[in-house]
Amino acid sequence: VCSHEGGYTAFVLDVTGKLNIGSNHLAVQVDNRALITKWPPCLGYFNYGGIHRDVSLEIMDGPALEDIALEAVKSERGWELKAEGRVLNARAGQIVRVRGGSLSWEAALAVDGTLAVQVPFFDTPSWSPEFPHMEAIVVELLDEARAVQDRRKFDFGFRTLAMRGGIVHLNGQPYTLKGVCYVYDSPVTGLVMTSEQIDTDLRLMKEAGCNAVRCHYPMDEAFYTACDRLGFLVWIEPPVYCYHPGDRETVTRFADPEWLALAQNMACEMIAIARNHPSVAIYSIGNECNTANPEAEEFFRALTATMRETDSTRLISYAALYGIIGPIADLVDVVGLNSYWGWYDKIWGGKGLAPVSEGAVCGVQGSVATEPINLTPLREMLDKVVGEKRDLALFLTEFGADSVPGNHAASRDLWSENYHADLLSAILALASDYPQIVGTFPFCFSDYRDPSKVPNGYWDELNLKGIVDYHRNRKLAFDALRKHYI
Repeated sequence: VCSHEGGYTAFVLDVTGKLNIGSNHLAVQVDNRALITKWPPCLGYFNYGGIHRDVSLEIMDGPALEDIALEAVKSERGWELKAEGRVLNARAGQIVRVRGGSLSWEAALAVDGTLAVQVPFFDTPSWSPEFPHMEAIVVELLDEARAVQDRRKFDFGFRTLAMRGGIVHLNGQPYTLKGVCYVYDSPVTGLVMTSEQIDTDLRLMKEAGCNAVRCHYPMDEAFYTACDRLGFLVWIEPPVYCYHPGDRETVTRFADPEWLALAQNMACEMIAIARNHPSVAIYSIGNECNTANPEAEEFFRALTATMRETDSTRLISYAALYGIIGPIADLVDVVGLNSYWGWYDKIWGGKGLAPVSEGAVCGVQGSVATEPINLTPLREMLDKVVGEKRDLALFLTEFGADSVPGNHAASRDLWSENYHADLLSAILALASDYPQIVGTFPFCFSDYRDPSKVPNGYWDELNLKGIVDYHRNRKLAFDALRKHYI
């Protein structure tokens, strides 16, 4: 009947013309085979198959509100609410009514079926992570006799977000993002997002001092609603993830119109669900792709344009691997830097047993030397990035180490909670030396299933970089992050 590519964005398929009079059987089938998946193109996302988001049947009878977009506009007397959208099967004489609190505002529907209303909300408090005030907004479609034909309800927060002078401004004031990366994986329900797991995770992030969260794919709308209510700024991105053609390779997926169209469609579907949530602050155009490839620039330029045309009220970003930014710097508002100095540069040479001071017998005499933390390569990377473009605003969007839960070591062995915690502390301290860094997002909130982490005596198909373990028990890294953020 219909088909759709991508498993992380909500979509609507119209089956009206396929129905028969009488009984109909509607079957939904998914296919998670890696050989047919375009975005994402790599292993880390293939933890689960099956239907992991809700499927519903919507029955429409007559005119209906569609694509309602709300925007907070600052005015001299407080706020105004701009509401835009369209009406399916519109008829002459219809009216749109916007209600909030004791206020009610009406406007005639345009001849082409579109609606555009700007409503004063003068005394409404601003939304922020510290004070997440929400207003109940109702948009209604009335017929000629003023009977309600359709109704949409929103919990909406009034806030502004902008980059000024290389600094994030929330409601007109400079704002530093204290974040953490989030790959949702529940030990009970896997990739299926439940309100209980979302609430548990976000409250733990709050306790760690976080005011922001970076999500690596579009989330279920219930997650955005919870972030609105609890107070977080949210980064989301379509799964344009880790595509690495060679520096001189041509005829790549970047140049394939089908791959670009799919990425653009994923972005539009992502924004359609997210745009009315004040928590959603940043749209990313991708993660860790080879932007040095000659065909990458036009791909990301087109994807950026699609996002800005669809919603110009959010910041645009990109997460670059080890400072490989290239032309992306001129496309986005702020660049994220992913790097694991102090971790992968150590473990690829071995498992990193703790060094013992010369002539000492561990635990008997002498002293046990601690595993050193050398962040010189990280500082060199940052100096190079800043030197090439001094006015470039930066996030540190991935950094950290794996730690086996419960592995504590006075010698700060690799894979221990002690090394993980001290590495986070050292990187966060280093970040304060760079005024261009306006937010930090260590990777990641919790340990999660990751088939790319093959068993090696520490990994067992679990990524162990969480500040809490898979069952949400706190590691030492949790306290290290809290100490820096609070």
